[in-house]
Amino acid sequence: MIRAILRGLGYLGLALGFIAFVDGGARYIANNVWSFLTIGTALDAVLPRAYAGWETAAKLKLPGFLGDPVLTRALATPFFVVATVIGVLLLLLGRKRKPMIGYSNRD
Repeated sequence: MIRAILRGLGYLGLALGFIAFVDGGARYIANNVWSFLTIGTALDAVLPRAYAGWETAAKLKLPGFLGDPVLTRALATPFFVVATVIGVLLLLLGRKRKPMIGYSNRD
């Protein structure tokens, strides 16, 4: 049951990554400029008020060398990359186990 849920969420992650990639490709065709949906933009679209408060709190609590460059680059990562990686990891976690060689299923 858990494996089926993990595989379903993995396929959903792959689908979201593919949709975000196609959307970025369509924007490139229209504007001749690469502009992929970033994680920060996606979080802002889904949770507008919570994202702004979370970003400022993280910048205040993280040390200076981590807050600005690392958090800024992480939020500027294209959404399709993160969704695809999460989808693949969930699919790997939800795959069926390989049968052990040398053991039978008989009791």
